[in-house]
Amino acid sequence: MKPQVTSALLAATLTLSAPSLLAELVTDDFSGDELSNEELLSLSLEEVMTLEVTSVSRKKQRLMDSAAAVYVVTQEDIRRSGAKTIPDALRMVPGVQVAQMNSNTWSISARGSNYVFANKLLVMMDGRTLYTPEYSGVNWDVQDTLIEDIDRIEVIKGPGAALWGANAVNGVINIITKPASETQGRLLTLGVGTAERYYGSYRYGGHLSEDAHYRSFFKVFRRDGFLNSDGSDASDDWYINRAGFKAEWQKTEDDFLSIDAAIFDGKVQPHLFIFDSDQSAKVLLTDKEKMQRGGHIIGSWQRKTSDKGDFTLKGYYDRYENTDYRIAAARDTIDIETQHRFQWSDKQEIVWGLGYRSSWYEIKEMNFVFVDEEKPVEQLYSAFIQDEIQLNPDWHLTLSSRLEHHTDTGYAFQPNASIAWKMNDRTTAWAKVSKAVRTPSMSERKANVSGVYLIDDPSLPLPPNTYLSLGRNQELDSEKLTAFEFGIRQQVTAALSVDLAAFVNEYRGLHSLVSSSVCPDGTTLNTGVCAENALPPTYYFLPATLENGLNATTYGLELALDWAARDWWRIKSDLTLLQVDASRLEDQDFSRQTELLVEGLSAKISANVRSMMDLSNNWRLDTWVRYVGENKSADVDAYTALDMQLAHQFNDELEFSLIGKNIFESSRLEFNEYFTGLVATEIEESWYAQVQWKF
Repeated sequence: MKPQVTSALLAATLTLSAPSLLAELVTDDFSGDELSNEELLSLSLEEVMTLEVTSVSRKKQRLMDSAAAVYVVTQEDIRRSGAKTIPDALRMVPGVQVAQMNSNTWSISARGSNYVFANKLLVMMDGRTLYTPEYSGVNWDVQDTLIEDIDRIEVIKGPGAALWGANAVNGVINIITKPASETQGRLLTLGVGTAERYYGSYRYGGHLSEDAHYRSFFKVFRRDGFLNSDGSDASDDWYINRAGFKAEWQKTEDDFLSIDAAIFDGKVQPHLFIFDSDQSAKVLLTDKEKMQRGGHIIGSWQRKTSDKGDFTLKGYYDRYENTDYRIAAARDTIDIETQHRFQWSDKQEIVWGLGYRSSWYEIKEMNFVFVDEEKPVEQLYSAFIQDEIQLNPDWHLTLSSRLEHHTDTGYAFQPNASIAWKMNDRTTAWAKVSKAVRTPSMSERKANVSGVYLIDDPSLPLPPNTYLSLGRNQELDSEKLTAFEFGIRQQVTAALSVDLAAFVNEYRGLHSLVSSSVCPDGTTLNTGVCAENALPPTYYFLPATLENGLNATTYGLELALDWAARDWWRIKSDLTLLQVDASRLEDQDFSRQTELLVEGLSAKISANVRSMMDLSNNWRLDTWVRYVGENKSADVDAYTALDMQLAHQFNDELEFSLIGKNIFESSRLEFNEYFTGLVATEIEESWYAQVQWKF
């Protein structure tokens, strides 16, 4: 075992198993009621299990009653973890794989298929879809808000397509911010450190009347770069400035209006490996800046139609601009959705709705990534319905389905059936079977990529300086999933709760690399490779495309425990086991490599242990140990990480925190890939201090 791993485990063991060392500091009668921001930790576990979630059934529902593998990251979890980004907060969720490739690039997925272009996870914030239609993934570096304004993050592991649509294949992440009425007054946060070089935010909340509230904020940060493999500074630091506004108005007893808007701009300087035709070689670029800017506005109207019914109309406009060296583009999106919930009978509740989304692009510059259409447009029409049936007081059956039509792939039908059994007041068991599809992205159907990935495999009989040329496939079909899940939640005692979920996912028609005969411009096919027209050729391209050429089955188990060891001490832990078996439909070039890639994209085992201690005199000590197993496809070893936070609440207004991340780590590689040209850099130990003032 590596020395830093041993040190991390030792420190965690001491923190978790030796509370007697802190006996002089701890008072057993400490109550979270003394501090307004300690309320959630002071809740009993019974009260935590009655927390309401909305992402499972598109309505408020007790966590205990949800027929899905749902996990909630609360604001208190985020605050006590020391996380400063949404990706870092998601590391707490069992079944979700989070890996950081460089200072501003993450690969995040659920239940396998983790990659920089992870495309089977639907991410939303306050109803606004965050995934990028260009590649069906998420630009995690620009998904942010004031971290203190996040009320909770609801994570559904498993398909949510019947209610939320395409790309909700392996899971749904719904980031929900606090109402403006709960963020009144002023909040100033300032921090400095090593990786978090500096950051600051200011929020002001006010009201126009007793029924109308608003808040606005400004946030800025600059994060230091990671390390190269030789220990030198990678200089991939980045910054983003962001400002936002939210207003809410309870117009009448039955009508509620809200509006939310934000803008941002930032810059990163990623290192890129790119083919240079002038030098006929792969070169490293370190001076290419990537500028990003954008914004959104969301409007919502909710009308209460009865004691158990309501109607919602929501729409948003989103703008994103990206001046990446490989391809510079701008995207505009409008999205409109309606939802109606009503009581069909005493034992049946119906939720149904309609949706329309349109995205249009302007592609400004193309280097290595080429799209024939300079202004492509995509449209998505959808309709969904859900019927929740109370079979008897202890059994609830839910049937739901969604019909979508995409301009490129046509119609898709995505049904779901789940059943929940309330065994007693403390135990609920559930089972679920569902289907979902992942729509091909614009880059897969319409883009050609050449000169990024150098093929350097001695086992392949290729000439030197051979690069992959990935051609578009306009006939590419959607990937399909049939999922089987079951789980049980139990409040074992007043101090211990258990949440267990197991699943089997059957994927059909996964996208796989296959050989092609279409060469890039300026080259000619000769004995399977494309050679430059000049003689003798000094570089070559190996042509390939994507087809629905792979099937896969994944098996998994997710266990989460919540233990109130003392009134002042809570421990949350989880364990995830995952197995992926892939099979190619035809034995073609690249098919074996793609099969191995899919099987090795995620760790087979991962675990978290988080300790949250409220000490005397308003001190707080939080410890987080996480283990992530080997990622073969990313060529990353298993690792153990330790984070700690020591905080002091001087009074209701002022708090000081000292946070250490990846303690005892000299540096660590979390993810690596070869198809984008991005250079993977290594995380190092970091510390930062934070002051937060409410006034």
